[in-house]
Amino acid sequence: MKEKKPYKASKVKLDKKVSLAAYALTLIAAVAARTVQLATNMNFATGKYIDPSPAKNYTVFVLIIGFALIFLTMIFGQSRDKAIKSCILINPMRLRADRLNKKIAPQTGAVMFIAAFLFIFDIFMELSSVVRKNMEISTEENPVFAFAGIPVLRWFVYVCAIITIITFVSSGANIMKGEGFSKGNCVFLMFFPIWKLLQIFEMFSENQLVGVYTEKVYIMLTAMTSSVFFIFAARFFAGFEKKNTRFWMCIFGYAASIFAAVSVIPRFIMYFALDYETREGMGSPETSDIGIAVLTISIVAVFWSTYVYRVMPKLNLTGKRRWNKTTLAVRNMQSIEDE
Repeated sequence: MKEKKPYKASKVKLDKKVSLAAYALTLIAAVAARTVQLATNMNFATGKYIDPSPAKNYTVFVLIIGFALIFLTMIFGQSRDKAIKSCILINPMRLRADRLNKKIAPQTGAVMFIAAFLFIFDIFMELSSVVRKNMEISTEENPVFAFAGIPVLRWFVYVCAIITIITFVSSGANIMKGEGFSKGNCVFLMFFPIWKLLQIFEMFSENQLVGVYTEKVYIMLTAMTSSVFFIFAARFFAGFEKKNTRFWMCIFGYAASIFAAVSVIPRFIMYFALDYETREGMGSPETSDIGIAVLTISIVAVFWSTYVYRVMPKLNLTGKRRWNKTTLAVRNMQSIEDE
């Protein structure tokens, strides 16, 4: 009787991890296309393109192709385990949420602190601008309250933003301690989509122009995709995962990061590429979107960078059985799984 050969994992032709490369290429190409678009085909005074023909909207073409590549890679890609000598590497995409949660890199916790700081910075700049304008028109005869003119909806936006900031700080601390997102963090993460939803309502209530040919559309898309991402992230890390939760979490994480980068980075470049008269009327970039661009992809990256090792049972070279089912082998495997 011929001796059976040890198990060898078959080679994966297309790994889901390739979607990370598709994401990087899409982000770089989309930011470059959007930068050219703003520099050559944008009327900042009206917020519309000089030539609104679809053929001139290079950014949309890049995004469609890029998202198609990411989507197809995630659908047809595989996430198999791999064998290395006497060890099996368990693919992170196949790990349970509770085990993967504790494998989030400490750098992600630091990014959450940075994102929280950027959120605070945006709120501070908005409030300081309102206070400065009110102080300019305030007199002894007609004093004006420092925060006068801020609508009620905006105060609700600030409340949700502050709760989100506190949640990000708490989550970042838990991640840096190696505990990952707690159940409480997942509950309060839901204030992020509420915050962004209120911002979208506010844009329409103030009759801000949101259309196919305006810069506002990418602000709105960033808010929408990042909101859906954190909904799936809260469900996943809280242990309420369904069949395709992690799939859509990755898809919307990629989308939120790309849209945020496309919305913010080109406008920062315009500060140095164009003179003030040319770019007058351009909306100031939201620094908080920089945090969203980095944070979403850093959380998604846990699915591609954290393998778990398991030792295979030793081969019995003297007997006829394939595996040597000794108590020692079982104990070794169990101890490694518990680590």
